[in-house]
Amino acid sequence: MSTAGTGEIGIGIIGAGISGLLMGIRLKQAGIDHFTIYEKSDDVGGTWKHNTYPGLHCDVPSHLYSYSFAPNPNWTQPFAAQREIQAYLRDCADKFGLNPHLRMGISIETARYQQNDGMWELTTESGEVIRHNVLVGATGGLTAPSLPKVSGLERFEGLSWHSGAWRHDIDLTGKRVAVIGSAASAVQVVPHVADTARELFVFQRSPNWVMPRRNTPYSDAMKAAFADPGGDALRRHRRELYRGSLLTYRVFRRDPRAIALLRAYALKHMKSAISDPDMIATLTPDYDPGCKRLLVSDEYYPALAKPHVHLIASGVEELTENAVLATDGRRAEVDIVIFCTGYKRGGREDGRPAVEIIGPNDLPLLHALYQRPYSYRGVAVPGFPNYFTICGINGTVAYSSLFYSAELHADYILRCIQEMRARGLKSVDARADIAQAHSESLQEELQKMSWSTGQCTNFYLAPDGRNLSFYPGSLGRLRRELGGLGLDEFTVET
Repeated sequence: MSTAGTGEIGIGIIGAGISGLLMGIRLKQAGIDHFTIYEKSDDVGGTWKHNTYPGLHCDVPSHLYSYSFAPNPNWTQPFAAQREIQAYLRDCADKFGLNPHLRMGISIETARYQQNDGMWELTTESGEVIRHNVLVGATGGLTAPSLPKVSGLERFEGLSWHSGAWRHDIDLTGKRVAVIGSAASAVQVVPHVADTARELFVFQRSPNWVMPRRNTPYSDAMKAAFADPGGDALRRHRRELYRGSLLTYRVFRRDPRAIALLRAYALKHMKSAISDPDMIATLTPDYDPGCKRLLVSDEYYPALAKPHVHLIASGVEELTENAVLATDGRRAEVDIVIFCTGYKRGGREDGRPAVEIIGPNDLPLLHALYQRPYSYRGVAVPGFPNYFTICGINGTVAYSSLFYSAELHADYILRCIQEMRARGLKSVDARADIAQAHSESLQEELQKMSWSTGQCTNFYLAPDGRNLSFYPGSLGRLRRELGGLGLDEFTVET
């Protein structure tokens, strides 16, 4: 592996999901071939490879959920399903020549910065040691299934699993099933279970706002128009979809008219399938839309209205040998328990990060972020030279596609790498004073937005109330802020 100063820089990318593939594509497009993408799985796709539960669709429109430079005119429906998204990402890896750069089935356990020569030393699960000048983390933030600490789980005699580790070998026909949770994965899992199970109990600790998906497949004529290189149909369609997403942005900014409009839209959707006043009251949140993640489903409410489906507006007290006991005293005798209870921050089930990143002076990244919970514009962490992240802390625009934020970050990281090569730099390290000042300005703005109202609890906020998830502005603003930046706000070493 070459060292800095020769004009060539070796780059390691951890993760072959949306962001990792994107970084590789941008490097290839810039004529940089000295990089490797490490993926612990046997295929690309990230979350769209790992999650395979039934009903899984994206909640961002398909034609926005793609790289801007690689639009897909052949999406079959407005909100694509898991297999189609993974196939798109695999096609992009092929199209842009990433396969020679991919090392599949390689789990990077640790990455340790070497102060003497400015290199990152990676150690794999098998003990192999690999060195790179620059390291790009693209492992995602919410990947490990989160199982709640439920009393009695070990004595439950039926089957149980998390939606993120779906048991495709189990037939639910004729079974009594409990789904614990009512958020993003649950609204997709519940309709499937309701179609097959003899009896279904849905445990809802708190209700969510659910919008219609309206996922009518695209006609052949529409797909042909989108594919026409001489036409403007696809570009117009993407613009219309993006303009539609700006209503959500206004909701996040706590615009009263936007909140009222979205509330009415969601309630109309609910009441089109649910007629029981008591159930409507149970399903109606007591907080404004935008405080928690907005959900999308056409099938969830109709599933809840089925006679063999029981909504239990309660948490879980404990499991017995054959039943789930609710905190309100109700008892549901079941054969199978499915947890739709979200994901842990970090990449492992025990809460540890997907890769242990260790900076100078043996400081783990996790400890550094605990002490200083901020990054530099979502792309770098002060004190960790030559280490970049895509869509890191406060780096992701909340109201639109992750692809857009990731592209802006990858382009900025590419410029930093190009400048390192041109100047023969050994290391670059984001300045802590600048990063902290920028972070504090973002927090002032974020504290006025929908997630910080105190009306609900959500996973966007840290225990101290800081929002570490989102960038508060628009995509246009993020593009303007990142567009002219290089290494001026970094400490550099030759």
